[in-house]
Amino acid sequence: MKFDVRVPLIAIAALLAVFLFAAAEDKTTPDNPVHLQQGWSADTADRFHFVSQGTAIFPYEWFLALEQPGQPSGQTALISAPENLQRLGFLAEPARATDNPDGLPAGLYKTPVDFPDGKHKCWKGNWLGLGCAGCHTGQVSYRGQQIRIEGGPSHIDIGGLTTQLFGALKALSDQQVLGRFMARVKLPPPVVGAGLGCFAALPSFPPDPQNPETPAGAGRLDAHGEGLNQLLAYPINEARNYAPRTAPVRYPPLWDTPRFSWVLYNGSIRQPFTRNLIEALGVQAPMKHDATMITADVTHAVQMENVVWGQRALMDLRSPRWPDKIFGAPDLKLAALGQGVYAKACANCHDPAPAVAAPGACDEIQVRMSDLKDIGTDPAQATTFANRRIALSKIGGPDDIANYDAAKIVTGNVADQWIAKSRDNAATAAAINCGRPNEYRGLLQYRARPLNGIWATAPYLHNGSVPSLHDLLLPPEQRPKTFFVGNWEFDPVNVGYAMASETPGAFKFDTTVRGNSNAGHIYGTDLTEDDRKALIEYLKTL
Repeated sequence: MKFDVRVPLIAIAALLAVFLFAAAEDKTTPDNPVHLQQGWSADTADRFHFVSQGTAIFPYEWFLALEQPGQPSGQTALISAPENLQRLGFLAEPARATDNPDGLPAGLYKTPVDFPDGKHKCWKGNWLGLGCAGCHTGQVSYRGQQIRIEGGPSHIDIGGLTTQLFGALKALSDQQVLGRFMARVKLPPPVVGAGLGCFAALPSFPPDPQNPETPAGAGRLDAHGEGLNQLLAYPINEARNYAPRTAPVRYPPLWDTPRFSWVLYNGSIRQPFTRNLIEALGVQAPMKHDATMITADVTHAVQMENVVWGQRALMDLRSPRWPDKIFGAPDLKLAALGQGVYAKACANCHDPAPAVAAPGACDEIQVRMSDLKDIGTDPAQATTFANRRIALSKIGGPDDIANYDAAKIVTGNVADQWIAKSRDNAATAAAINCGRPNEYRGLLQYRARPLNGIWATAPYLHNGSVPSLHDLLLPPEQRPKTFFVGNWEFDPVNVGYAMASETPGAFKFDTTVRGNSNAGHIYGTDLTEDDRKALIEYLKTL
């Protein structure tokens, strides 16, 4: 996430003495969702929702104090207001003194930072962190009942949150807005002013009108593009390493992924430990961006024990079963017919469900891969990953290297450094890696994961370009060309969200935009409507 803040320090300093008042906090009653049985205790789920990997994306006191930009005159609602965060797709959680004193939604947390490098030198104190649960905790609604999906794809709109934060910082040039902000932050004006000035001076790269970005909207992120920008472009001020975000993907579900032979949509990373490290670093865990990045003496603030804990927890996570009592039980006779259809139309690529492993078991699921030319779905994620090059000459590395090779070096150094500290660390890493080495690759392929829990992962295809399973089983030219993302109301007949009409705060998904194609995956698209319904009924049972 980029915070390209251009707030002149002199303008801020001129207004710092003006203190007005702090607006009353907005409060909401968190939903009371049904929690499905997925192998986790309530304590494990609660910890996963707020566990810190050390990621630090924005000064925490600023986040709590900034007002939503663009409000009508006289309105001062905060970005951190629960209602606003829910509009941005975050899941409400109750305030708890132990791990969530400010009543943040799942996936956001407060983390202390005292780091002398990069953007994190701008603010010594608390930062807002974004954890795994932010992108990987799902929820659906059906006739007023919320259903929580642990490890499922979330609805959050990170781009929307970033835009609000950036806009709110620009709005501090207004004397009254700045006064209210300072009154809420409650810290010495010179300290806040210095932090704002430091943020304004951070490296940034102008947009390329010849290469426009693809808005992600709710439930998606160009994680590869943005993560590399945050890790190897902005911090070392290397324009050659910057790339616009043009390949947003749907947040993937996490059940069974610790057992996958390769992870990510393009099957690009082999080892669980280093995959989690590249995610933490890409979501802005503090790191010293100099020659030590490519040596065994890395300086960083990734919370390694929490990274390990999270991976162990995911090894116990199970896919959600279709909630019969809420949606109604699948028609088992129809599902039995659908099983035969599945064998003919789907089984060549997708296993229906892997064998259930014991908690923490290392048995591996061999994920099948399909060439882009065969599957025909939008190629942007795989091709940008395979083709992006990185220059590390500013920090003593090669001047031209594949991005995934650079990621392998950096994450391997961080992992090896931690493993070398103790035998316990080495044993822990071995237990979560299950013999898989630190390998990265850039194939022009996409994976076909097992389909257990597929009902809970709409919208479909890797880029979220198809609203429902029923739509996915139609020929591509009959699939919706546009639809609205952000409505959580579930459609148990077609198996997806109600996306045909616009709801407040909805994002219009346009399949004609680069990275958003809904073409390809023509398997099962020649079925009769009866067979299509039978197959969907069977998929509900997985």
